Amino acid sequence: MIIFDEPYVSPELLDYAAARREPVLDNAVARDLSRARALSGAAPLNLIAEAEFAAQCRKSCPDCAPPRIYTCSENSLAWVCDHVDNAELVSGIEKLKNKARTRELLRPLYDDYFYRRLSLDALRHLPFEELRLPCVVKPSVGFFSLGVRIVRTREDWLAAIAAIEQESAHWREQYPDSVVDSEDWLIEEYIDGDEYAVDVYFDAQGQAVICNILRHEFASASDVSDRLYYTGASVVRSHLAEFEAWFNKVNSLLGLRNFPTHVELRRDAQGRIRPIEFNALRFAGWCCTDVTLFSWGFHTYGCFLEGRRPDWDKALAGREGKLYTLIVLNKPESCPPVRTFDYEALSRGFARVLHVRKSDFTRYGLFGFLFTETPENQREELDRIARSNLLEFTS
Repeated sequence: MIIFDEPYVSPELLDYAAARREPVLDNAVARDLSRARALSGAAPLNLIAEAEFAAQCRKSCPDCAPPRIYTCSENSLAWVCDHVDNAELVSGIEKLKNKARTRELLRPLYDDYFYRRLSLDALRHLPFEELRLPCVVKPSVGFFSLGVRIVRTREDWLAAIAAIEQESAHWREQYPDSVVDSEDWLIEEYIDGDEYAVDVYFDAQGQAVICNILRHEFASASDVSDRLYYTGASVVRSHLAEFEAWFNKVNSLLGLRNFPTHVELRRDAQGRIRPIEFNALRFAGWCCTDVTLFSWGFHTYGCFLEGRRPDWDKALAGREGKLYTLIVLNKPESCPPVRTFDYEALSRGFARVLHVRKSDFTRYGLFGFLFTETPENQREELDRIARSNLLEFTS
């Protein structure tokens, strides 16, 4: 079962849903997409009326796991919580969507971890001296690194508060409060180590099934953007077993079943793993989870909806020594007005482009996404794009 919603539905997910005749919630977004497919001669979507879809989301027996439901956007979570009579499913969303609630549930694993939840007004008036540095300030309910700021100095703190004041009104125009809540904030200790993004689901028995592992790299110590992610045979083989064991330990406290989530975490030099955030009922947002299709040849959402594990030995075979990237073409701060973006010029800077995904940059804060294949020993093109503000491709 799938729910389509703004801001974006990838063609790959649409084709998958149509080919399998997956039940799709009949909402305005799905109807528009279905009409567009009909006009192009593509296979139709299997649209299910709201009341029937909600009924299918119920558990078939008290002890049964919830049915498998996938959303491509956090905009859909409010509909699930408001319309679906399934306490286990709704509880799973609530456990993950609010970062402060997640921190509290996982406290037995991290009893020394510092975090503090505040309203926007309390954040404005919080004395700098009460911070435990370095720390991270971010919305308790949020995604896509919106509003995330690292604070190491008083100057960082003042800049973070000023930026939050300026940006919060813009978020309200783009996203509902259920996706980004600019009134509810979290201050937590800065987690040191290498950052990873993982698409994982918990099966009917609550066991973790990892569908991809991406290394998240940054241009500098102060960078918090989502610009550069990559996977590769070396990345998956190095961390698959340890991350799976960690997720099973985490789920012993969360108790999720038939539940997909996109998780950001950090692993320090001693091998200790700490979560940054969990995203409920979806894998990597927008079209980002399709990096798995372009790199390994399978759909992450297919693994979840069909209840199967990736055959990693088969997927990784013949792909040694290569990195498969997801590059988020996010706008720089204080981006000037842009009329055009030269995607062809951007693509010429890479050894092999697998896919270019354009975005409506007049409406959203990004120009699109780029998927590439890069030799592991020739990372110069990745280092360059990580540092670029992309204005060289605009006019």
